[in-house]
Amino acid sequence: MSLFEFIVGMVSIILALAIAQLFVGAVELMQQRTRVRFFLPHSIWFVNLFIITTLHWWSLWTFRDLPWNFAMFFYSLLGPSLMFFAATMLSPRGQSSENIDLMAHFLSIRQYFLSVFMIMLVLFTFDGPLFGTEELFNELRAAQILLFAMAAWGLVTENPRFQLVISMAVLAGVSAAAFIRFMPG
Repeated sequence: MSLFEFIVGMVSIILALAIAQLFVGAVELMQQRTRVRFFLPHSIWFVNLFIITTLHWWSLWTFRDLPWNFAMFFYSLLGPSLMFFAATMLSPRGQSSENIDLMAHFLSIRQYFLSVFMIMLVLFTFDGPLFGTEELFNELRAAQILLFAMAAWGLVTENPRFQLVISMAVLAGVSAAAFIRFMPG
């Protein structure tokens, strides 16, 4: 087994745990749906995290020929670890006997969640330039700056309508970045 295969394996485990958290959270909410007051931005963030997690895993291929060291390995674990943390935060826990208000839950965690998202975004933005696989300024930076700005806006506003706009804008930005980065041509 090569060092790259080991590193991808470690990162894959953490990303798989993040996706498992998203799935478990979604299933728990669906099982208790009669007691759940849904909040669309919360659901869109579930989708955003799922897409970002799978895209990050896919993007690891660009690092396959690098001469890895421990600092690179450690840096590569930070973003996926934050992804797991963010996925775990989204799922309300310990509310088995009461109604679950996802708007109240999301608004109560929004500053922590969006702060983690912003840090994760910065880590994912700079891994390529730090590892030497891409230029600091490329076609993805506009989408990444938009995502960061939207998350920052979400930190300062609690307005549910704005949270909907922010979650949808992040979904559009993630979709655009995925198209730019991974589509052939």
